[in-house]
Amino acid sequence: MIVLGNQNLLHTKSAVVLNSSQSKTPCGNDPWMRVTSGAIANLIESGYTIITSLGLNTWELSVFLVSRHSGKQIIISPETDDNEGRSIFNETIRDFNLDPDNFAMVFVKPENNSRRPKSNWAARDKAAISLAESIVPVSIRPNGKLQRLINDSSEQKQITTKFNIEHHKSLVSPPRYSKENISFDTEKWDYLTHWTRTCHGPWPGQSKYEYYDSLLKSGSEYPNNAFETLKNISAELTIRASSKRIREGKHVIGFTESVPKEVISRLRWLPKRTGWNFEPYGIAIRKKTAIKLGIKPVFYGNSDDYSAMPEEMRPYFQSMGEKDVDWSEEKEWRRLGDLDLSNLPSEDLLFLVWRDDEADFLRGIVANEVSGLSGTQAKSGG
Repeated sequence: MIVLGNQNLLHTKSAVVLNSSQSKTPCGNDPWMRVTSGAIANLIESGYTIITSLGLNTWELSVFLVSRHSGKQIIISPETDDNEGRSIFNETIRDFNLDPDNFAMVFVKPENNSRRPKSNWAARDKAAISLAESIVPVSIRPNGKLQRLINDSSEQKQITTKFNIEHHKSLVSPPRYSKENISFDTEKWDYLTHWTRTCHGPWPGQSKYEYYDSLLKSGSEYPNNAFETLKNISAELTIRASSKRIREGKHVIGFTESVPKEVISRLRWLPKRTGWNFEPYGIAIRKKTAIKLGIKPVFYGNSDDYSAMPEEMRPYFQSMGEKDVDWSEEKEWRRLGDLDLSNLPSEDLLFLVWRDDEADFLRGIVANEVSGLSGTQAKSGG
């Protein structure tokens, strides 16, 4: 077991607050979030060091709460080499505004050699319970793995049940979109569009401290949904690049030259990602202006094509796909790095949203044209 940070915390009285896995789109009014917040505050006031971890919102909320209350914590992370471990340690300090004197990071060995994050969960849960004197269950799924671990530890550990609540689904449900319900005229479409979607976690450029702070303040709405993501871009006047699912971790921004109706016909729910492949909220830049900004069409090919490409062109490569998938139908373009929109002529930038009431709202905060794609309004009550 490797330990970085304040190792003296390993000899203090400690507690772990446990939650079974929750929705990827929680909100501040979800019971598990409100009760976890109260439990952490109570334990810190009682002098406990809190056992926390990274990677899931149920664990990271605790990291944030302890930091906000200037408490002490021991953060569990999968074991790795020394350089990467130090990098994780320093990144966690920055991401959660941590005081280095108030936390230690314990690296535990996974139970197998798999690189998949889920392979570390069992070892993490066991290590957290092993290090804690007191176990504080909050929202635990009946007969789940955490419940079994708690039961197995009941004779050796103090179990504090005063914060225990029933395991509930999140108050936020995934949005629904009708592919056929498009009333937007794209007959003379000459734009490249960057489509947004709900972000499961912080936006690019948003720290985890800022993200969890916004979660607790969010009421009954997930704060990083697709429309809020678009609003954030409009406020910053910046589209931030991402390396997600890009070879070699290059930071790029994706666009498409396809008309909105064609794009939305490809809208689909991805069960494994518990989200849409994209959502009908976007920023369209007039094509001639986009080209001047360095936005280029991607090259579709196979792995051999990629290997033969010059280094500077590789960020613009996209696989053709396999079996019955042809990614070239997406007509993708990309830009390397963040894109500053502040100097674009207002007539060259168009905001696209799903509902007319969202369009009305956005028109009040941007100087650009805003169009509702579906012609629908919000349902009564939400």
